[in-house]
Amino acid sequence: MTAVAAFALSALAAVLVKLTLAPSPFGDLRIYQLEGAAVRHGADLYGPLPGVHGLATYPPFAGIVFVATTPLPFAALTVLNLLATLATLAWVCIAAGRLGGLDRGRAVTFGLLVAAAGVWCEPVAMTLQYGQLNLYLLALVLWDVTRPPGSRLPGVGIGLAAAVKVTPGVFVVYLLLTRRFATAARAAVTFGATVAVSLLVDARATVAFWTDHLFDVERVGRLENAVNQSVRGWLVRVDHTRDTPPPALLLVVAVAVVGLVAATRAHDRFGDRWGVPACGVTGLLCSPVAWSHHWVWCLPVLVLLAIERVWWLVVAGVATFWSFAVWAVPHRDGAELHLSAGQVLVSGWYVVFGIAFLALTLVRTRRRVPRTAARAVG
Repeated sequence: MTAVAAFALSALAAVLVKLTLAPSPFGDLRIYQLEGAAVRHGADLYGPLPGVHGLATYPPFAGIVFVATTPLPFAALTVLNLLATLATLAWVCIAAGRLGGLDRGRAVTFGLLVAAAGVWCEPVAMTLQYGQLNLYLLALVLWDVTRPPGSRLPGVGIGLAAAVKVTPGVFVVYLLLTRRFATAARAAVTFGATVAVSLLVDARATVAFWTDHLFDVERVGRLENAVNQSVRGWLVRVDHTRDTPPPALLLVVAVAVVGLVAATRAHDRFGDRWGVPACGVTGLLCSPVAWSHHWVWCLPVLVLLAIERVWWLVVAGVATFWSFAVWAVPHRDGAELHLSAGQVLVSGWYVVFGIAFLALTLVRTRRRVPRTAARAVG
């Protein structure tokens, strides 16, 4: 069976499962469409949305983008988004192979095989089930960092990703730390342009988001929820309280600093092939909320580890992301504040894997390579 056939069969099975055998609610996709409708009709973007319990949590520019979904019946939108997400999954895995140093032919073959398996890993499965946009944002970042030498576009993808969902903004910091000031400026200008557009379209919502809603963590969801796979989320479950003590918050800051140092050192030694995945994992670990479906970054990380033949961590990654272990603990309002020690451990597998990957990155950066070689793979 060819790699194309393997992916096609896996994708077809996913479509059948999500649409017929075990129909998905596509709840987040419904919220996105309602956000677009709110912008289109001049309603309160960050107020209650009709017919759903969720609230808008993304920047107002995302709502402007979602206007494009409003003319479609929701059933048609779900099918279109499902197919587009699967196509993006394939592209992301191929791009990860290219970023990891494979030639085009091997990247396509290996990437499609990874994508065929990746359809069934928990972050991707939940992205498909909710109708989430995680893979689109990952694709924007990977597209950005794989532009050919001399391109004037690097930075635009990161700026757009941060405009839709703030967390990819960590890559602007990464660009600055790796001394790519022009690219960082391009990302910042792109992001600034989206804020300007948002002000023109809906000034009230724009001001409200950037001065208030951005800092309201509870608006996003319960910190203690076991599918919140960030350092802070895990600490809340460890401490059995939502009131995170200052020393714990300092630990989050420490992880952020160590992660960015690891990403910077990895770029200086090996280029973006190590630096970008390390930065992506750092952003997930240090975000107040990193739902398990945000961890689609596991795919470029595992592609890199497989190329580097770090099999012990590849095996650990498969056990982590294909086991759905984060769903093996109670998921009720407040129940995660009373988990046993074993349940707390299981509820933080993604965090443990992310920290292990950053530790490995730091160890690997001790291997000196010529700077010219680092630039060649970056």
